[in-house]
Amino acid sequence: MNDRKTHDEQALAGRSHRPRRSRTGNRGPCPPDILYHATTRDRAERARVRGVLEVGGGRPVFLSSAESQAWQVAHRLHGEPVVLYVDAARARQLRRCRFARNRQGLWQVRSVPLRHVLNLRPGFAEQASAGGIPVWEGGAGPELLLIQVQRRNRRTWEVAKGKLEPGESPAAAAIREVREEAGIPCDLVIRQELGFVRYGFTTPDQEPRLKTLHMFLMDAPERFDPARLRPIGGEGITGVDWFPVEEATRLVAHRSLRPLMRRVEALLSGRGR
Repeated sequence: MNDRKTHDEQALAGRSHRPRRSRTGNRGPCPPDILYHATTRDRAERARVRGVLEVGGGRPVFLSSAESQAWQVAHRLHGEPVVLYVDAARARQLRRCRFARNRQGLWQVRSVPLRHVLNLRPGFAEQASAGGIPVWEGGAGPELLLIQVQRRNRRTWEVAKGKLEPGESPAAAAIREVREEAGIPCDLVIRQELGFVRYGFTTPDQEPRLKTLHMFLMDAPERFDPARLRPIGGEGITGVDWFPVEEATRLVAHRSLRPLMRRVEALLSGRGR
């Protein structure tokens, strides 16, 4: 149902095309968590054999923050077009790469170790998930419903989310997951699609995954009493509660969702309209 069993997912992040300032020792803006490199099948295989993605001759590896742009470039190359998924978040976290943004809006780096090129590693697969944030427009201002999850060494407040079932749309999956994980007894209504975030993670079996998480803002028909909600057990969910928007934005620590939470805050305050 959900995918919270992946052991390092909470440490990674997703997609934000606006560069974030680095909070690590690296200087300059922080790239999106997933970057895309346009290449060919033959070049990708050479990178796999060498164990590193590099161009050679002292030239940098160019990366795009948009997959569609990378595919356009790949189709102009001589050979079978391929786009590689670079886990920039993990590469920066481990201080393996120093990314810089050029005047054309592309990211560049000297080289990328193979462990950070998701679709060149054994066992790679893509994973589609969906989630949502219920909102209640009360007299004291809007409130957001979050779930509390027990992690290995701490409890965190998160948004409800999980994998799509076969043939299920992202919107339907998001409503189902929120209802199940928060224990909500009635239907929710999608107010707005928030887009998607992307990030890489490693399964407990050490297999690489590229996650695409579709997110939605949902209208709650009432302010459910958290004490009466019964989230599904066995998923590490220990509680459910409502929070003012600013507090909810602060509590959701999953780095990939921080830009999205700030967008929700702007939408509900009228700044994002």
